[in-house]
Amino acid sequence: MKVYEGERSRGRVLARCLLGGCLAILVGFSTPQAQAATVEISARFSPDPNNPQVNTFKNTTPNSGLCNSFPSFCNSRGLYSIRLGIEPETQRPILAKHANIRDGAMIKVPAEVRSIQVTSTSGQTAEVKFSITAFSASNRTRSVYDIIDKQDVGPNGANTILWDGLPWSYNAPAPCVLGALMSTTSYIDADYFWSTPVAAPCGKSPAYVIDKLLVRNASVSYLMTSPDPLKMESGIYRGSINYTVGPGKDFDFGDNLASTDPLVTMNFTLSVEHTLKFQFPPGYGSVALNPEGGWQQWLNNGRRPQKLAADQGFKMWASTRFSIELQCEYMLSDQCAIKNPAGHEVPVETRVTLPNGLRDASNQPVNRLLLSTNPQFFSPNQYLDNRPAALHFEVARDQVKSMIDDHSGSMYRGNITVIWNSEV
Repeated sequence: MKVYEGERSRGRVLARCLLGGCLAILVGFSTPQAQAATVEISARFSPDPNNPQVNTFKNTTPNSGLCNSFPSFCNSRGLYSIRLGIEPETQRPILAKHANIRDGAMIKVPAEVRSIQVTSTSGQTAEVKFSITAFSASNRTRSVYDIIDKQDVGPNGANTILWDGLPWSYNAPAPCVLGALMSTTSYIDADYFWSTPVAAPCGKSPAYVIDKLLVRNASVSYLMTSPDPLKMESGIYRGSINYTVGPGKDFDFGDNLASTDPLVTMNFTLSVEHTLKFQFPPGYGSVALNPEGGWQQWLNNGRRPQKLAADQGFKMWASTRFSIELQCEYMLSDQCAIKNPAGHEVPVETRVTLPNGLRDASNQPVNRLLLSTNPQFFSPNQYLDNRPAALHFEVARDQVKSMIDDHSGSMYRGNITVIWNSEV
């Protein structure tokens, strides 16, 4: 009897933004006169032998925007940013102490959760949940020292005076929340990082007239909740979402600040690289069926064995759904068989025991499950790395009786091929 090993290590991954969720700060790339800014977001899943219970995507999006300019600041706070590639600019001066928030410097971002469908090259689809969680940028003006009539203060103090005691770097107006306290070291650039829990405008009114303001390095943080990668087949998954830019749009900077790009397109690339591998010990290709304790004790006692059996242990690695089915040299119904030279056939029950963490189609643990020529499906709930499993072969008591009573002394042989398939 022969058992053949199927081994497959497959792959492609998808992005990390956690299975649960991952934070990042985002920004796109634009060219002069472009009609849309484009942002590339990528994540990848590949099983980690050191963390088999971590079934999440890893963010592979390159850092850009604010955190690219201030890597130490962001790294120490666990922040990540991606640049939007838009630079809203005032169309007219911002008046001092203006009453309407839309006449000055304001932001509103699409904080609500949106669904994006990503599709693999083979046509499988999955759903990603995505929301903007924070906005960061640098407000550029002419020298604040000049705007506040050359009062003898440093950049932090000058910005505090300009914004009537509430500088953007230190204070976020409701409903926005200060995401990080930033120091202002320049008279012309003021950096800020605001959390955006809801899609509502946040803005400030200056104490002095600002003749021109440019929003530079506009970045966002995001929360992306991806599907369970263990339920996805290997491959590259792609999808996109469009956000509008302008007054009353998704990204709204009020009625004074305008952007040359009316659209921000975010492209998602999720890569899934699964592993399905089986390792059998040397000499695994041949299995001898024997009674418990060997033939000699049964011959000495003059009794017929209850059954003939053999086990074949192996190790396995799995992070994806797969199926097992039998291919038989001799077949009885949906079971494989062995046959003697006289043509007498007896069925061999072929069973499998799989490690904890694998479930059958009924969501039950797999313990001596009977296999057949019909495929049976198994799914992991975590990555299985170098875990023990076993195949069990058995000829039942009634069949042993006919073999001994009617065909004593003959040799039974047959090939049983166990097929493992991850293409399910």
